[in-house]
Formats: sequence, C-alpha cells, structure tokens
Amino acid sequence: MKKITTLILSLALPMALSPIALADGHANEATMEGSFTTVMVAAPDIGKYIASVKKDSSPFEAMGAIAAGYCVTMSGHEYQGQMRMWTGFSSVQAAMVGATKYNPSTAKNDMSKLREVKHSTTWKPLKPFKLAPGYERVQSVKVAPENVPAFVAAMSNLETALQEGGHSSFSNGVFLPIGGGAHDVDILMLRSITPTAESNGAMFDEYFAGKASWAGAYADVVKYIVSVESDNFEICEQIYSGS
Repeated sequence: MKKITTLILSLALPMALSPIALADGHANEATMEGSFTTVMVAAPDIGKYIASVKKDSSPFEAMGAIAAGYCVTMSGHEYQGQMRMWTGFSSVQAAMVGATKYNPSTAKNDMSKLREVKHSTTWKPLKPFKLAPGYERVQSVKVAPENVPAFVAAMSNLETALQEGGHSSFSNGVFLPIGGGAHDVDILMLRSITPTAESNGAMFDEYFAGKASWAGAYADVVKYIVSVESDNFEICEQIYSGS
C-alpha cells in the first residue's frame, strides 16, 4: 500500500503544488516551469574533465537544454572524483526527449576516458527555484508522502526567514526524482544554496551560537524529515545557457 501511495504522490505532486519556477540562466528574474537531469560521474582528473566539457557545448544543444553545468562534491564522497553534470529543461517532457538525443554512456572515446558514468536521474522542482549555482549543501531525505506538501511549504518559509535574517543570497530547492533507479528512489533532494563557502558556513556558526532568528523555521522543516539518506557539500557552476 505504501508503494502505491508513493507512486500516486510522485505523479500528482508536480501538478498539485504551487507554481514551479526555474531561472533560465539569462536573467534571474525570468522563470518558467522546468526540470533537471543529473548524471553522476567519477572523474579522476576533475579539472581536465571540466575543461573538456566547457570546450564542447554540442551535447547540451543536441538535448535542447536551456541551461547546464556541473557540481563537484566537496565532502561526503562515495567515491573518488565524485561530481555531477546537470542540465535544465523547460519541462519534464523536454528532459525525457533530451535524454534520447544524447547518451553520456556512449560519448566519443576521448570524453569517455575522462570520466566513468555512474547513474542519471530526472528531477522535478516542488517549489519555486531560482537557478543561481554556488556552494550548496545537498541532502537526500525521506518524508512521509502525506507530509510532503507541508514540508515543501516549510522549506519556502525557511528560505524567506533566512533571507530576512540577513542571508539575502540564500535559496533552497526541493526536487522529486523521476526514473533514478534504486539510488534515488523514495527520496527528496534538498539543495541549500549560497554563493560561497564563507556565506554557507556563516549560517551554521550563527545557528550554533544561538543567534539564528530563523531557528524556528528550520525546526519546522526538520520535524517532517523521517531520515537523512545522504549529506554532501558541492561547488556548482553554470557553463551553458540555451536559447
């Protein structure tokens, strides 16, 4: 019964919740309904791999992506050279069609030598989300299906509380996985974003010093989390903007 409920929730939530927003990379004020795909890879030489990707935007163009970039794992590694490539699309439909236009597992030989593809997932934002990559805490959490709408609302309230509490550059996102296999099943991905490691760390120091005006809003988020399945920090950058 739980699996059936979860499936129904996965299909219904994107339509049932308030407007989904995705900045298009050209202007942070512009938003549209959208989705993301991520491809987790292992790159022994991350710098060399990123340089190679930046030189060739043809895969993003072929997929019809409106934005693309990468996130390098800074802590909580599961394997050496852990990072993810991400692409933004105008809709889930566009993301699924894009995946048929380019398969990273069959990339040309010089690219395949630079990284090993681990797994990929399509993600649907469940709250308004402005694309502004930076220093990001990334968590996979489990929330009871019936509590997901309240959890998403609490995340929005936390975002506002942090911004009004002196962290104007802070933003967060809640993402529902679609077709992510065993690795991303039955979880929500949370991204807590600031421009730099300094600005992200300052929030932790403020909280542990008992000076966070937003502590109550944070407690309202935590009460809905059943378990935390993973917890990482990533540095992210956008490297492509489509038309």
